[in-house]
Amino acid sequence: MKKGFTLSEMLVTLAVISFLVMVLFPVLKKSLPNQEQAMFKKAYYITERIISELINDDDLYPELREFDTGNPYFGNTVKIEHNGTDYEGDTKFCELFASKINRSSVVTCTSKTAENFTNGTLPTGTLVTADGIVWRLPITKFESATDAYDIFIDVNGNKSPNCVYNKSTCQKPDRFNIKVYQDGRVSVEGTMEIEYLNRVDISKDAKSITEQAKKDEEE
Repeated sequence: MKKGFTLSEMLVTLAVISFLVMVLFPVLKKSLPNQEQAMFKKAYYITERIISELINDDDLYPELREFDTGNPYFGNTVKIEHNGTDYEGDTKFCELFASKINRSSVVTCTSKTAENFTNGTLPTGTLVTADGIVWRLPITKFESATDAYDIFIDVNGNKSPNCVYNKSTCQKPDRFNIKVYQDGRVSVEGTMEIEYLNRVDISKDAKSITEQAKKDEEE
C-alpha cells in the first residue's frame, strides 16, 4: 500500500518552499518593469506619432503661401474643417490632437483647462486615455518659433504619488512633461524624462545612465 507524506516530510517541504520564496522574491521583484517609465515612454511615442501625423497633414496645417499672413506649421491656426468639425484658434492643436488619441473621457480644450498638476493634488487635465493616463494639452496659437509648449501627463491617473521628479521628495515620479514646438519638434528636458527615454533596462532597480540623473544621485 502506498504511503502518504509524513508530517516531518511535509514540514521539510514547506521549509524548502519558504526558503526558495525568500531567496527568489527579491530577485523577481527587481526584475518587474518600472510601470511609470513604461507608461511615460508609451505616452511619449504616442505624442511623437500624433504630432507627426498633424504636422504633415496639409489639410489640417496647410503651408503658408507667399501672400498669406500668420505663422507656419502649428502656428497656422486658421479655421479648417475635418470630419465634419471645425478647428481653429488657440484650441485647434488641442482638439485635433485629442481627435487622434484613444480617449476614455470627454475632451476639455478651453482656456480654463485645469491647471492642477502640482505635487500631491489629483490630476485634472484635458482628457484621459483608455490606459488611464491623464493628459493636459496646451491651449495656444503656437505664435513663437522658438518657445516650447507643454504637454503634461500623469501616467497613473489618481494613483499616488502624484508628483514630478525631485531628488529629495519625489524620486519615482508619475508626472512628466513633453515639449512641442511650432515646427513639430518634440523633446524633453526634465531629469527623469531624459533618464527614462534613454534607459534601455526598465526594471525597477535599473541604474541611472544620464548625466543629469548621475549628478542628482551624487549631490
